[in-house]
Amino acid sequence: MDLTKLSRYENKAEFVEEARKRAHDYDFKYHGCTQAVVQAFLDIFEEENPDLFMAASPFAAGMSMTGNNCGALIGGLMVLGVVFGRSNMNEGMKGIIAGIRPSRKLVKQFKGCFETFNCCDLTQTDLADPEKAKAYFSTGGLEKCAGIVGQSAAYAADILYCEYLNRKAER
Repeated sequence: MDLTKLSRYENKAEFVEEARKRAHDYDFKYHGCTQAVVQAFLDIFEEENPDLFMAASPFAAGMSMTGNNCGALIGGLMVLGVVFGRSNMNEGMKGIIAGIRPSRKLVKQFKGCFETFNCCDLTQTDLADPEKAKAYFSTGGLEKCAGIVGQSAAYAADILYCEYLNRKAER
């Protein structure tokens, strides 16, 4: 993802809100928290990456509907990985560490806001159980999930924009 495309935003707040809203709206309309975050950033950066989008599909409702790690957080981590992750094995540990630093910021922000990483803890239900999922979504669960998705995208966007400013200052 080409961070120079962020120059079209007047400021960080505008970019963060765009990412938050797109991810929120995708999750609310189409579901699939991880893919909602990934697609929001693909749109913003005007990129087509069907492999990345498809790779995000098994993380809905906490890693294949297990209720484990939140897919919204995983989506943000995937986006950060595209920007900061190592590009080949020869980069070794140095490449891993460079990619982990911004990802840890996202994880810390997410946990600070929601106090957990797990879907089942965030939703207080088992979304793999059709009856429990129906009850959750009939009582505002879809809006709650979309809000979490939007917030995760906003945190990732904040990290990306700060990196954009750092790179801009280094030129």
